Amino acid sequence: MDKSGYLVVGGDSLVGGHVVRALKDGGATVFETTRRRDTVSDERVFLDFETPEDFSVPASVGTALVIAAATNYDFCESDPMARVINVERVPRTVAALLERGLHVLFVSTNSVFGGERPWPAEEDPHAPGIAYAQQKSEGEDAILAAAARLGAQDRLAITRLTKILTADTSPLPSWIKALQAGQPIEPFEDLIFAPMSAVFVGQALADLARQRVSGSLHLSGAENVSYVAFAQAVADKLGADQNLLHPTTATAKGVHIAFKPTYSGLGMSRTTVVSGLTPQPLDDVLRHLFD
Repeated sequence: MDKSGYLVVGGDSLVGGHVVRALKDGGATVFETTRRRDTVSDERVFLDFETPEDFSVPASVGTALVIAAATNYDFCESDPMARVINVERVPRTVAALLERGLHVLFVSTNSVFGGERPWPAEEDPHAPGIAYAQQKSEGEDAILAAAARLGAQDRLAITRLTKILTADTSPLPSWIKALQAGQPIEPFEDLIFAPMSAVFVGQALADLARQRVSGSLHLSGAENVSYVAFAQAVADKLGADQNLLHPTTATAKGVHIAFKPTYSGLGMSRTTVVSGLTPQPLDDVLRHLFD
C-alpha cells in the first residue's frame, strides 16, 4: 500500500498550518488533526488532548508531524492538565504512531536548554527552568524511551524551534502602526530571541519530513537579538525615524515575562549536515514578514 501521505497533528496551530501549506504546495497528500468538530472532514481528523478519544490514522500516511502541545506558560504553571498533555498524552500519541510503523517528527522547544548557554547543540544536556520547558523536556524523554522500547529510533526526529513570527505576532502590529504614524515605541532591551518566520519554519519542517531525517534536530534564527535591535531593523525596513525608538526594559515597565533567556539561538551543526538546512538570517525573517 502507498504510504506517501503525511499527517500533521496540530494542523490548526500556527506552525501546523504552515507545514500543511508547504507539504501541499509540494504536491503531497496531507491529513491533519483538528480540535474543531465542525471542521472534521475526510482530510481533517478530530483530536483534542484535553478530552482524548481514539483517532484513526489514514491508511496512506507514512509520516506524521506532531506539533500539538500545551504551550501557554501560565497554563503550564498553574493547570495540572498541561502536564498531562505534554508529558503523558502527546508522548503516548507519538508512541502509537511509531508502533504503526510511521516516521514521526516531534516538535519541541529551545527552552529545554534554559537559555544560559549560547548556541546549544542538538545533543547537549537539558537545563529547563520554567514549567513549560520542564514538561517539554520530560515529554522528550518519554518519547525517546518509547522509541527505544519499539526499536524505532531511526524513525523518530525531535526538532526544537526558536521564536516564530508572523506579521500578526505581538508587538509587531502595534510597532508598525506607531512607526508609520510617526509615533514612538518602547522595545525591551531585556528580551532576547532568535526569530524565525513561520513561512521558513513550515518549509523547513516539511523538508525534514520529506527527507525522513531522524535524531535530534534544531531550527533557529541566525542571530540572538534584543527586541531593541529587532525594532531597529523593523524601523529601517519601514524607513522610519530611528529616534522614535525609546528603549526600556520589561522590568522597568513592570511586565512579567516567564522566559527571559540570555541566549535564545540554537546550534544547527548536525541538522545542517544531515538535512542541508541552515539558520534563517534576520534579513530573510524581515522579508517574509513584510512581503
